[in-house]
Amino acid sequence: MTEESSVPPQDEKPNSGGMRIVGINLAVLAGYTIISALIKELWVLDMFFIGLQFVTCIVMAIVKRKWSWLLSGILVLVIGFSTCVSLINISMH
Repeated sequence: MTEESSVPPQDEKPNSGGMRIVGINLAVLAGYTIISALIKELWVLDMFFIGLQFVTCIVMAIVKRKWSWLLSGILVLVIGFSTCVSLINISMH
């Protein structure tokens, strides 16, 4: 037995696919939130898209069995809910 076979190769990069999934989901959230913030009456549509993206992330987490999809869904829900509340407050004044 050689020790070389038990040592992993040093050239491999760490798997950053999980954070890429989270980043893309947050970028999509930011995109349609900015569009709905520019047009004051679209906050209802923003709530619809947040709900749809949350459900999609949860389904993908179950299908793909990746924690990054679940994390994306939770972040979209928390950030999206707080953004929707602030958009509603702005549009009511």
